[in-house]
Amino acid sequence: MTSKALNDYLSYYNGTNDWHLQAFRLINNKFSPKRILYPGSWIHMTPSLVFSHVVYVDLFSKMEKIFHDSDLLKYIENHKEYKGKSKIKVHQSDYRAQFGEDKASFDLLISLSSGFVSQPCGSYLKKSGLLFVDNEHYDASMAYVEPKFHLIGVFKTANEYLESQQSIHSFFITTKGDSITLEMVNENSQRSPSKARYKLKKKAIFYVFQKV
Repeated sequence: MTSKALNDYLSYYNGTNDWHLQAFRLINNKFSPKRILYPGSWIHMTPSLVFSHVVYVDLFSKMEKIFHDSDLLKYIENHKEYKGKSKIKVHQSDYRAQFGEDKASFDLLISLSSGFVSQPCGSYLKKSGLLFVDNEHYDASMAYVEPKFHLIGVFKTANEYLESQQSIHSFFITTKGDSITLEMVNENSQRSPSKARYKLKKKAIFYVFQKV
């Protein structure tokens, strides 16, 4: 009988069938990031199937217990796609607060539907480090208008990655033909995405930025 932690992870994220997995693989194959930071992760442990060194941060009260569950760790060990031991670290913390990691020490920051992660956590990225982000809570839009980030790629699907500058910047044009601005992002952030005042013409599932 498997543990509740493993059952919950498989139920919510499907393990080796997680739809994020192809995108993580592409990022790994193309950029080879070594240290990964995932604020607002909840129990989404899939990055550890692809990346050997991942730091997870979330306020969820059972973070420590779940991420040290022997069945879940065994699942990661049995299905990981790299040689060597997995290095998994957990901070049960608000990612907007200090959580004991060095600034400018990570190669990849993951932001998936957990608010404006890129703002308080961008400082943990090394120069030229990557931000892998969705726009469900407008964090990709916020990164787009932030001078410290430069858009370098867009995932139309989990395995269809675009790099053409003309193509990828078109994902941040509103339905009225304007490029998204900080004021627009701030106003949108007061509303649910379905009720956003400034809607984008095109939507990708993930966006990739580089810290400059």
